[in-house]
Amino acid sequence: MSNKKYHGKFNNRSQKHRSAKPISKQSGSTQSFTKLKFDSNLLNISYEDAKARLQALLQEKAVFEYDSVLPSGRITSHYLDTKETLLSSYGAFLASVCILHNLKDEVEFVGGALMQAYPLSQAICQLALVRGQELDSFMVRESSAARRKGLSKWIEGPLRPGAKVCIVHDEVIDGTKVIEAIRMLQDEADAQIVQVIGVVDRMDGARSRLQDYGVDFTSIVNMDELVREDALI
Repeated sequence: MSNKKYHGKFNNRSQKHRSAKPISKQSGSTQSFTKLKFDSNLLNISYEDAKARLQALLQEKAVFEYDSVLPSGRITSHYLDTKETLLSSYGAFLASVCILHNLKDEVEFVGGALMQAYPLSQAICQLALVRGQELDSFMVRESSAARRKGLSKWIEGPLRPGAKVCIVHDEVIDGTKVIEAIRMLQDEADAQIVQVIGVVDRMDGARSRLQDYGVDFTSIVNMDELVREDALI
């Protein structure tokens, strides 16, 4: 058991980032893909190349050496924040390439929880359009914010009853938010959940929970691939 002090959670996100140290700057071995010049051949990038670039980008921008507690109660010495990567045009593109590669042919819609899926699902659909694939998106509002404005819909977008969907999620931790979205889609839209694809599997029990729920789960990378040592204390 490590004697490293557990600092607890900060309410202020920027304060957390100031105290956290990006692991890539310490190892010095992560290749940088953040300085990108547009190349028309990028549209033909292979899945293997896109995944390698995405993984390197996440290592450089999203993984911090910082003690935090996971929903299971386990303490981890690495904090993950994928937002900077996945809200960049390059990161969103790479993630979209990887997700489309893993997407089952029968899927008609991609989407999920508002904060974890909406920007990414838009990038996926735009890339699919360029490639000649028919794919639309949707978003599931959080229960606390759902019926406050407008038409008071839980689910936004052109989703039709009985549609075959893939839930996408940026960081899958214990699967709670994904399961909430699944239940909402089944109850409100009678949607058929074909699969769940996460950009990063935080490896805190989501895979087994989703399997128990009867849902196929795929991740592009998992936390072990992003850190070079055992992150659990």
